[in-house]
Amino acid sequence: MSLLSHFCLCLQRKAGSCCRCIRFLHVFVFVLHIHGGHSQMCDPADQSLLAFSDGLDRMGAGLVGWGPNDTSCCSWTGISCDLGRVVELDLSNRSLSRNSLRGVAVAQLGRLPCLRRLDLSTNGLVGAFPASGFPAIEVVNVSSNGFTGPHPAFPGAPNLTVLDITNNAFSGSINVTALCSSPVKILRFSANAFSGDVPAGFSQCKVLNELSLDSNGLTGSLPKDLYTIPELRVVALDLSNRSLSRNSLRGGEAVARLGRLPSLRRLDLSANGLAGAFPAGGFPAIEVVNVSSNGFTGPHPAFPGAPNLTVLDITGNAFSGGINVTALCASPVKVLRFSANAFSGDVPAGFGQCKLLNDLFLDGNCLTGSLPKDLYMMPALRKLSLQENQLSGSLDKALGNLSKLTLIDFGELPATFTQMKSSSNGSNGQASTEDLPLSFVMKDSTSTGKGFQYNQLSSFPPSLILSNNMFVGSILPSFGRLVKLHVLDLGFNNFSGPIPDELSNMSSLEVLDLAHNDLSGSIPSSLTKLNFLSKFDVSYNNLSGDVPAGGQFSTFTEEEFAGNPSLCRSQSQSCYKRAVTTEMSSETRFTFGLFLTVEAGFAFGLLTVWNVLLFASSWRAAYFQMVDNFFDRFIFMLKYWFFGGVVYYSTLGDALLVGGRRLRWLSAGLGRNLQASFWAVLFSAYLRLWANEGPIQTKSEMA
Repeated sequence: MSLLSHFCLCLQRKAGSCCRCIRFLHVFVFVLHIHGGHSQMCDPADQSLLAFSDGLDRMGAGLVGWGPNDTSCCSWTGISCDLGRVVELDLSNRSLSRNSLRGVAVAQLGRLPCLRRLDLSTNGLVGAFPASGFPAIEVVNVSSNGFTGPHPAFPGAPNLTVLDITNNAFSGSINVTALCSSPVKILRFSANAFSGDVPAGFSQCKVLNELSLDSNGLTGSLPKDLYTIPELRVVALDLSNRSLSRNSLRGGEAVARLGRLPSLRRLDLSANGLAGAFPAGGFPAIEVVNVSSNGFTGPHPAFPGAPNLTVLDITGNAFSGGINVTALCASPVKVLRFSANAFSGDVPAGFGQCKLLNDLFLDGNCLTGSLPKDLYMMPALRKLSLQENQLSGSLDKALGNLSKLTLIDFGELPATFTQMKSSSNGSNGQASTEDLPLSFVMKDSTSTGKGFQYNQLSSFPPSLILSNNMFVGSILPSFGRLVKLHVLDLGFNNFSGPIPDELSNMSSLEVLDLAHNDLSGSIPSSLTKLNFLSKFDVSYNNLSGDVPAGGQFSTFTEEEFAGNPSLCRSQSQSCYKRAVTTEMSSETRFTFGLFLTVEAGFAFGLLTVWNVLLFASSWRAAYFQMVDNFFDRFIFMLKYWFFGGVVYYSTLGDALLVGGRRLRWLSAGLGRNLQASFWAVLFSAYLRLWANEGPIQTKSEMA
């Protein structure tokens, strides 16, 4: 009973006991004074905090106190005291790596005799972690730093219950013997550089609840004593480079042993290359299962004896056959990820029984037929993906009645789809605040492959992602009703027609991606009213006119409008020239094509005539005779027109009298060729000018 309680009881007794009550009151006040003074001052045994604070940049880390002259350590940032002794130190996410702190400085904290909780996570600290000290420690979190060397085991800490060293660079082997000498319940050793076989001996940790060894360099098979830990609830193993598949231990056998753990609630064996059939029974307490990216075959696991199953991720395996909806929906399942397997047959009816189902991913299988009607009667459904199957038929208009649907990836859109309550005025658009234990990655249409990742449903914005499909037709004007929608991605489809002006009513829109379609017309100027729009992409369409000015459009780059030859960022002359140049380029291409066609026809005709004259001698003789007769008459008619004199035509030798001289033609050669005859006439004229003997004369004039 406390001193204050004794004092209160004294007041209820007789007056003869007043002296004793007053003595109790004096003692109570004295103890309060002593406790209050020591709650502010550092105990001499806690002076090692001052040594730790020597390397701190108090201003940069946002710390209050921690000065060499400030001895009231219980009032420092991150310090909690009990009766004047430091029992907790929380300096998580303080950017301590910018200071001169190293692992040596952390060793000073190990001298605090009463320190029970230590949190230095997310600080980028480097160096080796001290191997000793921390006699009273119970909970340690040094995750997301850069510590190296052997992991801390705290052999002198009999009360250690939680050790989280996730995401460091600890290496070597795991000291199971030292760890299990304490009543440890949680061991998180993920994302380090441990190597060697998974050590045996974890069965010595009688109260171990969670064991995470994923993302290391561990090899070998799972030790048999791992299956005998009665309190084990969470197992996360990722034996690097699919090392489990190289052992004689088959995946089904290993998982079947884990299924005998009566308290196992979470199992993560993703990306291990395990093969074989998944066990049909076991796992009575399982809640979350992730065996994605393995090689399991046969029927999928349904966990009929697990009444608390909420998440089942078997993505990227080779499960086949049908989907056992009845067994799955017997549990309060919220997430079913069955993507990239070999399931066949019709999409089964019965999913309507899964009243709490949030995510249903069946894409990348061989499912056929049409969608069952009860698929549209799932009140909690938020994400639905059925792409890359062999489905037929059309979507029922009842799809628009799914009140919480924010992500869909398949099929042709009915008009009622744009009346989804979660994205329209009919609801506040807020998702459930319940935190599911898996991350959700939303597909992005950009070439970078980037996605939006959210760790819980409450942070996933209302989104409509329909990119990379083959949708046709126009963009529905009724999209404007989705005033709560944050992301509308219709990129990489075959949508045509104009951009609806009604999209400007989507007041919460942050991302509007219409790239790589066949849209035409101008960009509605009303879209400048979208004040939260941070990404707008209409590249590679057939849009024309001027890009609207003002609002968020001033922040968009040229790349987001590329591939639209008639689209201009402003009403400048350069835009006009670009349009004119485009038209001229089209006319030039037509003229060039016509020229090539005419030339090809001429070449074909000339080649035909040439072959006839080459191979038909009678035709060839007649042709040359015609050419000779033509030029004989043509030269005679030139007369004064070309030579300015009299031309004498001689039939004796096909000759011309030039300046009183006779010039014989090479009638056997040049006279029989059109081009040679023409040059002969020009050459005769040149001789006349060169001789300067006047005009050509007839015989009578010469006489």
